[in-house]
Amino acid sequence: MSATATADADHSWKARPEGSDYDAVRSRLVDAAESLVREHGVAALRQEAVAERAGLSRSSVYRYFNSKDELVVAAVVRSTLRIGQQVIDGIGPDAGPEEFLVRGIVDSIRAMAADPLHQSLTTPASTTRMSRLTNTALREGVRPLVDPVFEAASARGALRSGVTRDDVVNWLQVVALGLMQSPGLAADADEVEALLRRMLVPAVLRD
Repeated sequence: MSATATADADHSWKARPEGSDYDAVRSRLVDAAESLVREHGVAALRQEAVAERAGLSRSSVYRYFNSKDELVVAAVVRSTLRIGQQVIDGIGPDAGPEEFLVRGIVDSIRAMAADPLHQSLTTPASTTRMSRLTNTALREGVRPLVDPVFEAASARGALRSGVTRDDVVNWLQVVALGLMQSPGLAADADEVEALLRRMLVPAVLRD
C-alpha cells in the first residue's frame, strides 16, 4: 500500500464535509462547546463534556474536530461573527469606511468585553496557548467582517496606497486584542474612538 493510500486509510474514520449531516453535527458540537465555555471557561472545556452536552458520542468530537483547540476556535469564530454582524447592523449600510472602522471596533470591543467566552480567552491568567488560540480565532472571525468594509473603501478610492486586506485584518486583530486586554481603556468609548481616529484611520484610509 502506498504512503498516500495509508494516510487516506488512517483518516477514513473522520467525518467528511460532503456528508449529509456534516454541517448539522458540527454545529451541534460548536453550540455545546460555546455554552460550556460560557459557563465554565475555556480552560475547563473537555471533549467528553462537549459530546454529552451535544447528545452525541465522544467519538463524534474527534470525527469532526482534530483537537480541542480547533473546537475552541470554531466557537470563538462563531461568537465573533455574531457580534460583528450585530455591530454592522447597528451602524447601518450607509456608513463610510472610517465610521465602520471606528464605530465597528468600539462597539465590537464593548460587546466582546461583556461576553464570557471572549473574557475567558483574554484574562491575565490565560496561558500562552490560549493567547495563540485567541489570535487565530479573532483573525478568522474578523476577516469576513473586514471584507465588505475593504471592498467599499477600495471602490471609493479611500484605501491608503499599498494597504491590503491582510493588512487591515492584522491591524484590527492587534487593536482588538490590545483593547480587550486593557479593560480600563476599553471602558472609555470616547477615548478609544479618539485614539482610533488619530492612529488607526490614517494608517488604513486616505486623508
